[in-house]
Amino acid sequence: MRTRPVKTDPSGADNTGVTVPARLLAAATAVALALCLLPGTRADAVVGISVLAALAPLITLLRHPAAWLMWSLVAGMLGTWAVSMAVTDISPALAGATQLLGLVLAVSLVVTLYAQHLRARPADRRRHERGSWARRADQAALAVVTGLATAQIATTALSPTAPVGAAWAPVDALVVAVLLRFACSRAGLTRSLQLVLAAGAVNCLYDMVASSSGVRLQPLDRPVQLLWALSMALFVAGALHPSAGTAFSSSSLRHLRPESGRVLGLVALAPVPLVLALLNPGGRLPWLVYVAAGTALAALTTARGAQALAASEAYARLDPLTGLANRRGLQSAYEALLLAASSTGGPVGRLVLLDLDDFKVVNDTHGHESGDQLLCVVADRLRTAVGGAGTVARSGGDEFVLVLHPGAPPVDALLRAALDGPVTLAGAPGTRFDVRASAGWVDLEEDSRLPHALADADIALYTSKATHRGAATAFVPAQRQEVLGQLGLGEDLRRLVAGGSGAGQLFLLHQPLVDLVDGRVLGYEALVRWQHPTRGLLAPDSFLPVAESQGQGAALDGWVLAQACATAAGWPADLTVSVNLGRSSMVDPLLADRVRAALRDSGLDPRRLHLEITEHEALPADAGVAALHELADLGVGVSLDDFGTGYTSLVYLHRYPVGVLKLDRSITGADTSDELIAGLTSLASALGIRVLAEGVETEEQHRRLAGFGIDAGQGWLFGRPVPAADLVHRAEPVSNPM
Repeated sequence: MRTRPVKTDPSGADNTGVTVPARLLAAATAVALALCLLPGTRADAVVGISVLAALAPLITLLRHPAAWLMWSLVAGMLGTWAVSMAVTDISPALAGATQLLGLVLAVSLVVTLYAQHLRARPADRRRHERGSWARRADQAALAVVTGLATAQIATTALSPTAPVGAAWAPVDALVVAVLLRFACSRAGLTRSLQLVLAAGAVNCLYDMVASSSGVRLQPLDRPVQLLWALSMALFVAGALHPSAGTAFSSSSLRHLRPESGRVLGLVALAPVPLVLALLNPGGRLPWLVYVAAGTALAALTTARGAQALAASEAYARLDPLTGLANRRGLQSAYEALLLAASSTGGPVGRLVLLDLDDFKVVNDTHGHESGDQLLCVVADRLRTAVGGAGTVARSGGDEFVLVLHPGAPPVDALLRAALDGPVTLAGAPGTRFDVRASAGWVDLEEDSRLPHALADADIALYTSKATHRGAATAFVPAQRQEVLGQLGLGEDLRRLVAGGSGAGQLFLLHQPLVDLVDGRVLGYEALVRWQHPTRGLLAPDSFLPVAESQGQGAALDGWVLAQACATAAGWPADLTVSVNLGRSSMVDPLLADRVRAALRDSGLDPRRLHLEITEHEALPADAGVAALHELADLGVGVSLDDFGTGYTSLVYLHRYPVGVLKLDRSITGADTSDELIAGLTSLASALGIRVLAEGVETEEQHRRLAGFGIDAGQGWLFGRPVPAADLVHRAEPVSNPM
């Protein structure tokens, strides 16, 4: 029997016991609001809807206890006002006192909300980049309406002809304007908070009308009570709305609207002079004052709108994440550089295209928020390094473009200055990222065009990634044909790995790994080849770098792994199969899952699989560590391939669960000193690691290596790489190795 999951509130409260009361209260509020429309039932309905409004926040507290402070203030405010309405005709003094107490709680609510707003200052980069003039315009508009309302409050309070309580009307007009301005300036307000703000505005409008007449406690059957009833209904709707639990949270107050949206906040202030002029004539100021205030607000609003338009146009040229120039800003900077160029006949600047290496690893391992933080840090560092010598733009993803003026520092020096230091991100505390970028650059001429310059820099960037990651390569025309050929090969490989047709065929050859003492075959290494339809038989060196540079390395390794496991499952149970893992596989967060899937699908015993890892320059320190230890616990062997040719061999022995050390052919030949080989075998023995020598081609070499205690060997002396169907499971030296 299937059961439906119980939805839980984000605050952790159990909502199941209060849903029915909330619905009943909402229905009762709708009925009471309808009865307020009828003069005969209006008085009782106004009291009833006031009581219902006081009860609604209590239900909210039961549903969302984490939001207790703000909703308790709302409940207290509405409760005192409900009492005030209930005793209006019985005890005007008590009604006035409770109304004043409710006002005090309302002020407390506003102050608390404002304090919450200050603690949650908007994190949007636009806030930090708003011009000081825009802030002053907003402040000046608030000062105008506040000063005008204050003056009218004073004149009304001191006027002998103004009724008692009429001084509250300008206060209400000012509060309505401020509430509307606040609502217009925020983009993330929840529906619940919007309803509460609307309720407050309507309530102030009611009080403004009542106070202006001189009778703040209006008889309950008067038409003006419809405004009161509407405000109470809005309070109920806000309290019972599903978003009530987060209505006053920092996240709902954090984000500002765009500049054009914030202009609406000033529009909300514009009618204040007219509204104040229409209030009780006993406290009215000279008409010239209202005209002057209205004119000032109109001028400020118009100027603010013009500033917002200019700011929006500026933001249209900026990347919203990093604050760097975007594509439009890049185009503007590029055109400005060419316009300012002098006709010297030489380069007028330089365009650099750079791409962060291993950025995908940060996203996949630590999340996209950490990735965004890394992009912002790199952007700030590039901006600082370039300074006034050019413009930095982000063209998308982890790709940046530098437009450098003549005389700017060399590209290599800029990259070192910007990226040499490690980065620690808030989203990954305790983890230090060594940032590295590959770059391509091209000199700019007076007649250069941005699309062509970007294309040439992209070709140089591709050359950097294919030959030496982390370097900056200058564009030369000869790269274009080579890169286009590599791109075509990469596209064929992508189609081939995806199972498409027309790109030839991948297949495996197997080379024996032999015990140097008794000549017994221990297993085979699986080596991939590509029969290309137009380029013929391709060795791994011609297409594996292309696969790595174009993001196909892990997929290709996965194909080899699956095929090798399936083939080895048909061999004798004492034979192993070795599969190479490239750089992409080492940083692939799904490495362990891919290996387990290949073992499961083939039925191969994990102890018969060996994964060969190779040393890579600047491989992230945690790349593949957890996955290989997890696989080693299953029985999968790990071999360190090409030992002696990389960068951090000893670190790899400590970092990974290495069981076999494969000495590169460069240190197993006759020209290698006995002391070096003896030292390596002693090191391996002390670590409990077996040693395998690569490149064994002669019997003399075989005997010499065996004499040092090396366990196993691989090379043409024992067998060439051959298809699985041609394997003979014993050591047979090749008489004439090629």
